[in-house]
Amino acid sequence: MILFLKEKNMKSRFNLKFINDRLNEENIEPGLYVVATPIGNLSDITIRALSIISSSNLVLCEDTRISKKLTSKYGIKCSMKSFHQHNSIKMIDTVLKKLKSNQIISLISDAGTPTISDPGSDLIKKCIESDIKVCSIPGPTAVIGSLVSSGISTEQFSFLGFVPRDSKTKKLFYERINKSNFTTIFFESPKRIIKTLTSIYTIIGDRKIALIRELTKKNEEILNDNISNILNTLNKKDKILGEITVVMSGCESNPSKEISDQQILDSVKNLEIEKLGISITSKLVAKKHQVSKRRVYQLIIENK
Repeated sequence: MILFLKEKNMKSRFNLKFINDRLNEENIEPGLYVVATPIGNLSDITIRALSIISSSNLVLCEDTRISKKLTSKYGIKCSMKSFHQHNSIKMIDTVLKKLKSNQIISLISDAGTPTISDPGSDLIKKCIESDIKVCSIPGPTAVIGSLVSSGISTEQFSFLGFVPRDSKTKKLFYERINKSNFTTIFFESPKRIIKTLTSIYTIIGDRKIALIRELTKKNEEILNDNISNILNTLNKKDKILGEITVVMSGCESNPSKEISDQQILDSVKNLEIEKLGISITSKLVAKKHQVSKRRVYQLIIENK
C-alpha cells in the first residue's frame, strides 16, 4: 500500500483522500499494462502508473537496476524481471502463460513510454492475438516532450527512432528527411550527434532544428537554430553528454501562389464535401496541392 501522508500542522494543497484512493485502487483487471515512466525527473510519474506498478504480480523492465531506483523512491515492493532486446522474444511464452492465469503484469522501460525505440511490441502483438487485455498507462515520452518545446510545427510530424548505423540504411534515412514536408523527430547518441548533423547539413542543407538534451533533468538544454549555428555551438563544447532528441522542420513546399484559387476550388468540387465535411476536404486538397489547409478552408467558406 502506498500512502501520501500530511505532516503534522502542514496545510495540504491537495485532496489526499482522493490521491490515496487512486493509489490503492483494488479493482484492477488482469492483463498487460504498458506503463510510461519518467524520462529523467522521477516526479514525472502519474498516480495511476504508481497504482498499477504496485499492484502488479510482475514488472517487466529493461534493466532492473534502473527501474528499482524509481520503485524504491516511492516505496514500491514488486517482483521484477529483465525484458530487453536480447531476451524479450524468448520470454514471451512464459509471460503469456502468466497472463492467461489472470495475473497483472506491467511493461515499463528504462525511461519514457515502452515500445518507443524499446522492446515490447512483439509481446503486445501476441497478447492481442491471444485476446489478452492490453492497457496503455500514458505518461512521459521524449518525442512529444521535445516536439512541444521545439518551436517547430506540431501540425504533422513523423518519428524515425534512432539514426541508423549502417551506411545504406542511413542514406535512406537522410533521403526520407530530405523529402518530407512534415516535422521529423529522431534520437541520436551524444557521441555521434556532430557527425550526424554535419551529414544532414551537407546532404539536406541548413534547415531549422531544435536539439533537446537531457529533457526534464537538471542539465536540460534546448537549442533552437539552423543546423550550421547549432553545429558551431556543439563544436565549442568540451564534451557532449546525455540523451538527445532532434526536431527538424520539414522541407520547403512549393510556394502556394503557384496554385491558383480556381485550381483549389476545382479540386474541392471533385470531392463530396457534404459527406467528408469541410475540415477533411481542406486537408485532402491542401495535401494534393501542397498549400496550407487554412487557405483551402477559407476559400471553401468564402465560396459556399
